[in-house]
Amino acid sequence: MGDHRARGLTNGFLPEAAFLHLAPTAIGYVELEAPLNVLHPAPESALPGCRDALLLVRLHGEPLAIIHVDGPLERASAATLSTAIWDGCAEEIRAHCERFACRPEPRGAEELLAGLLASREGCPGARPASRDASVTVVIPTLGHPHKLARCLQTLRDADFANFDVVVVDNRPGIPGTQEVVKAFAEHLPVRYIAEPRPGSSVARNRGLSEAASEFVAFADDDVLVDAGWLGWLLDPFADPAVRAVTGMILPLELRTESQKRLEQYAGFSKGVAKHTYDLREHRAHNRLLYPYWGGMFGAGASMAFRRTDLLGAGGFDPALGAGSPARAGADIEAFTAAILRGGRVVYQPRAVCWHEHTPDPDALRRTLFDYGVGFTAVLTKYLRHDVRFLAALARSVPLALVNRRQRKSTPSSRLPHKLARVERRGMLFGPWLYMRSRRWARKRQLNDVIERR
Repeated sequence: MGDHRARGLTNGFLPEAAFLHLAPTAIGYVELEAPLNVLHPAPESALPGCRDALLLVRLHGEPLAIIHVDGPLERASAATLSTAIWDGCAEEIRAHCERFACRPEPRGAEELLAGLLASREGCPGARPASRDASVTVVIPTLGHPHKLARCLQTLRDADFANFDVVVVDNRPGIPGTQEVVKAFAEHLPVRYIAEPRPGSSVARNRGLSEAASEFVAFADDDVLVDAGWLGWLLDPFADPAVRAVTGMILPLELRTESQKRLEQYAGFSKGVAKHTYDLREHRAHNRLLYPYWGGMFGAGASMAFRRTDLLGAGGFDPALGAGSPARAGADIEAFTAAILRGGRVVYQPRAVCWHEHTPDPDALRRTLFDYGVGFTAVLTKYLRHDVRFLAALARSVPLALVNRRQRKSTPSSRLPHKLARVERRGMLFGPWLYMRSRRWARKRQLNDVIERR
């Protein structure tokens, strides 16, 4: 579980104060180099009448903190916002200025009002180290043309030169997707691929097989990506040991109870600090079943791999992931597999995107059930095939006891009973569904999606 609970943060490392009520919470971000102004990733993020707000604070592209602003954002004065930002991340602002020597350290909140630097060009940490790599962005979709168009619009504005996009339509019978791709083709190097065989892993593997670039990035059709997302997602690959990189995924909106529950207990963000994971000096000794449950590494809505390495590993397991009987876990398992192959996985918070959580209570219950299934499905896979898993299991027993005591002392960290029961039920079904999913994948010959192309 880590120590984020002690700091009053959710599983997605957001301030828990916004989740102690179920009224709508606005989502925004602030770029401190410019005069103070709250921006929103999408119009729905700035719903009027929200009770409070969560703001990502950045300076020259570096995420400093995610702060909670109590009260309606539209009523907050610039002075109030500058004080809240200063109180929330004064140390981080000073550390950034000292580390990059980009400007004198500010002395107080009033300096934020006019902006800390007119341009990022004066900060040596404002740009990714290399922007020459080639990358293919793969976007699987299930017949959501409106969401896909919104995602492609943000990619069209990407601050990156050498990339192309492959949209893999996993439900080509639903009209609209191909038309959206054609509409963007004039302004974006995007291709449409129909893949009727079911499963998120199959769709991702099809996109991987269509790529000819050095790297392959993956995004979901229900995300909006920041202009710098792609450049920062590739930046850690300057280290040749890095096999996979994930980015920060923030909620696009928090207007319903279901969206808040999902973010509070299964948030995709892993905080504003960069982390590296491997089997050597970057082992996460305080994490359960490390590295076999990779939820700490990031999520499939924002990830990138070295193309040849992922191809050599066989891509994503078609017996895992959405659309398979095992329902989830394919992206998480791919991170684990990268580490077990001797590589590194990096969580890069500068690569920001926003994910549209489901607003529907029934969909939330299905999602939690699927996450429970995926969790134990992945563990079942490694229990069957990797002798090192038992050593990780033994190391995790003391940690599990500590985490159990911590959960009892922090009731807010627990799902409501009815939802927790849904997740636990999914965990019980996971091993059986994984074995069923393996037979399902073999029967449909889904394991050779890459080899056949």
